Amino acid sequence: MKHHVLKTIGVAALVATFTLGAAAAEEDRLAALEKEMANTRAELAALKGEKNDLAAVTETESKLTLGGYGEIHANFVDGGKSMIDIHRLVMYVGYEFADWIRVSSEVELEHAYVSSGSGGEISLEQLYVDFLLSDPISVRAGRVLAPLGIINQLHEPTLFFGVERPSVDKVIIPSTWSLDGAGVFGAPTSWMTYEAYAVAGLQGSGFDAANGVRGGRNKERQGLNDPAVTGRIDFFPVVTDHQNLRVGVSGYYGGTDNANKGGEGTPSVDNTFALYSADVQYDVSRFLFRGVVAHGANSDADALQTAYANGAGEEIFGWYLEGGVSVMPNAWKKGKMKEADLIPFVRYERYDTQHKVPDNVVKNDANDRQDITVGVNWLLTPNFVVKADVQFLSNELVGSDVNNKYNLGIGWVFN
Repeated sequence: MKHHVLKTIGVAALVATFTLGAAAAEEDRLAALEKEMANTRAELAALKGEKNDLAAVTETESKLTLGGYGEIHANFVDGGKSMIDIHRLVMYVGYEFADWIRVSSEVELEHAYVSSGSGGEISLEQLYVDFLLSDPISVRAGRVLAPLGIINQLHEPTLFFGVERPSVDKVIIPSTWSLDGAGVFGAPTSWMTYEAYAVAGLQGSGFDAANGVRGGRNKERQGLNDPAVTGRIDFFPVVTDHQNLRVGVSGYYGGTDNANKGGEGTPSVDNTFALYSADVQYDVSRFLFRGVVAHGANSDADALQTAYANGAGEEIFGWYLEGGVSVMPNAWKKGKMKEADLIPFVRYERYDTQHKVPDNVVKNDANDRQDITVGVNWLLTPNFVVKADVQFLSNELVGSDVNNKYNLGIGWVFN
């Protein structure tokens, strides 16, 4: 009986021990599970936070646009100064505040180094806000590029032939020409676009015999003493898979009695400058054609000469035609060259910054110039180009004895 009682007590103790041990183990397992679940909840919360942060960054990035372009040139001149020139580096920043409000800006560094007398400069080329109201009409305000000719607005190195920009687009339509003001733009139909602005005017004291109105551009705080208007209309009569034709007309009209940082010229001169231009771009099959004509006039060039003795012409006039052809066979477009193209071209220019002079100015025939440029654009990709050309220069004073130029260049656009 005693042994039976002891046996019963032992079994009960063993059962209790196992029960308590199991309960303790279960309690420990539940505690561990709760801890693991807490860690998991913390990890999920962290991941959710990271996802929210990533979504915020992605949304910001989708509203922000970065881009730019650059050019490096080597220029060799017969009997003149030859050099390598990191000609320009331009950075673009844009931001979309809403689907109908966006800001665009370009800052340009020219000639690699800026100091007194170096020739380099840093400038704000564009800074404007667009209010996109509708296709037919939207509003733009800020610093815009003059809508004249082709190169002023399409000046990235992959978009034009040759290492240097056409001379007509330097001295007749001075590129790059930034104007401060406001206006409207739009596309009322599928075959027409337009833009028109009221802007600050030119500074007549900066005009000269050789460079026309180029030196009259105000680059800092542009004067509104004698404002101007400018605009263009583009027509697209042919747009197909094999050919594209665009024809544009543009103009500028305004006073020249302005000074940098505001105010009137010193001395004050009552003169207006008007410029009218037409341009065409025609791409058909592998052939690409471009052409520009521009005529400008000062209403009182006599007064400009009396005030500033700058030899500015009463009229300036220039034009050019150019053509290129894509010669790279499709069979060669593979591997590293799958996006490449090879386009030889030729351009003829005639321009005169003293096309007509006032009675108190003696015409200099050296300003009646002719350029023939022959070269090639090798597009390694649509956004990177290698260029080479030779320029045969002449003028009415010395004929063809002007020093010819040989140019090499690379250029790129990133966006």
